[in-house]
Amino acid sequence: MNNPLQTVRNADGTYNTSPQPAINPTLNTISGEQFGDNSIQDIVATINQTKLSHVLANISGEYKLTSELTLKSTFGADILNTRLNYYAPSYTSLGNGGGTITGSGSVGTINYLSWLNENTIAWSHVLGQKHFVDALAGFTTQYQKAENTFLAGQSFPSDATTYNNLYSASANKVTGSGEALQTRNSWLGRLSYSFQHKYNVTVTGRADGASPAGANKKWGFFPSVGFSWNASDEDFFQPVSKTINSLKLRLTAGRVGNANFPAYSSIATINSYGYYFGSPLTGTNGLAPSQLSNPDLTWETTTQYNAGIDAGLLDKRISLTADVYYKKTTNLFISGTGLVPLSSGYASASENIGSLENKGVELTLTTENVRTKDFVWRSTLLYARNVNKVLSLGPSQSFYPVAPTGQVSPVIVKVGLPVGTFWGYSTAGLLTTADVYSSKPAPKLAGVSQVTGDRKYLDTDGDGVVTTNDKHNLGNAQPKFTASFNNTFIYRNFDLSLFLQGSFGNKIFNLLQQQLEKTTTTANVSSTLLDRWDSTANPKGRFPKVVNAPVVQVADVYIEDGTYVRLKNITLGYNFPQDIASKILAKQIRIYVSAQNLLTITKYKGLDPEANFYDQNNLQPGIDYGVYPNYRTYTVGVNVTF
Repeated sequence: MNNPLQTVRNADGTYNTSPQPAINPTLNTISGEQFGDNSIQDIVATINQTKLSHVLANISGEYKLTSELTLKSTFGADILNTRLNYYAPSYTSLGNGGGTITGSGSVGTINYLSWLNENTIAWSHVLGQKHFVDALAGFTTQYQKAENTFLAGQSFPSDATTYNNLYSASANKVTGSGEALQTRNSWLGRLSYSFQHKYNVTVTGRADGASPAGANKKWGFFPSVGFSWNASDEDFFQPVSKTINSLKLRLTAGRVGNANFPAYSSIATINSYGYYFGSPLTGTNGLAPSQLSNPDLTWETTTQYNAGIDAGLLDKRISLTADVYYKKTTNLFISGTGLVPLSSGYASASENIGSLENKGVELTLTTENVRTKDFVWRSTLLYARNVNKVLSLGPSQSFYPVAPTGQVSPVIVKVGLPVGTFWGYSTAGLLTTADVYSSKPAPKLAGVSQVTGDRKYLDTDGDGVVTTNDKHNLGNAQPKFTASFNNTFIYRNFDLSLFLQGSFGNKIFNLLQQQLEKTTTTANVSSTLLDRWDSTANPKGRFPKVVNAPVVQVADVYIEDGTYVRLKNITLGYNFPQDIASKILAKQIRIYVSAQNLLTITKYKGLDPEANFYDQNNLQPGIDYGVYPNYRTYTVGVNVTF
């Protein structure tokens, strides 16, 4: 970090890299000098390039064998190639390392290829204008491959070659490469029958195979059945048809599979490890087992039951869709610690363990509030509530998902609780002198020498000491409900739409704030610590005293209300009259201005209440570790249809 009083450039225009005073953060004193950094020079001189090429391609063909029989084939490809070039010259802070290195460079590449081929044959038949039969059979195959390489080094004989001569590095050479390959095949079929489009039945079945699954469980079979009844087509419904224009009842039951776990999850793997031996000790690299095989690793299976209703009222100016559902997922794929004993030599494993349930309701209400010759106002309200609970975890009752190195997982997966439950300590401010030195001192955190000014944790089980047994449910990341509200206004050729969305009742663990509030003497911290406890300067401080090596705990002070309402989109448009559009041989010309994420109402103190640092991990929702927020976007555009 630069001295704020230091000038960026010298009088001759060169960057100012004069040595700066060395500050001792513990003693708050200045002693000697340290390497002179210049952040502006670092930004200008450092090469940090990402080159990306992305190709998406799709092609399809359809051929009618007969009037009732149709053959269709589609093929799609996704090709992504990226390359990162990085070089920090020897005269920059990252390329100097405080005078210990002369330049730092790296090159990384990622090449990804995915293609999907789908082939179906469909048959459609009508018998006597009353019976409608549709059948479909097909085969699909998918291929995915990702390759990566990484090269890095430090201390180069010259800055001239930048990242193009990494072999010449004389220190900290690092190389790495990897490949992940997955394939999936599916056989599928569907049979639908309808009588007068009044009574409808659909039966489906698919057999899916995935390479990440174990050798004994590559394939899974997933059937479903659905029934619907258009009650408004019945004769007895006619007396109320002017009020209730349409009414459809639906029932479905079925199973779906999920094998979207990492490639090679089921096979034994080896990895490279460093080892020291000999006299004198010499470091070398070798290979050792890193993952146990699991030939019975299989598909997660979700069985779902759903009942729904679709209704149209008052000349279809009001439309209502309502669904209630129950889902139970078994053979949950879990990868983490605690699944195998440490005596096995493995720190983690991948297993199909346990089950969980989801049940809830979803409502959609669409209304046409105003309809005149020149003005129309339509609204759509969506409401969803889901209740989640872990039902079983095999031989264990709970486990903690893997956390970043040096941190404690803020969430627990525990039988009887929702996924995303935050598990930690309750607090009651700071320890006072009476808490520490009275004849009946307050319980302290076990294994930590706590003194006046440290965080005060509550002994919830009453045993006189604060241990991990005092951790408890601090809330969870699952919202009580979510909702959205969309309004469209049309006045002659103008249209205006406003879309609001919200989440209500969920909690967020502000991991970034926890790390920034470490009361350490060796790193920059949050400005909130200006109100830290000090026996003389600030005895009423709200935050713990400064210590050299703070022990950070998962506590209620970092659990925040994640409720929010956001104006997600607002768009104003204008459609030019047809006679103007026809002058350029267009069917329609529309201009518009729009804004995304224009307004957010929330009590959350972080950057964005929609933050989810582990967005690819369903076991760790609602954690904010400095996720880049949704940015506000303004757009001006023209749509021309020919």
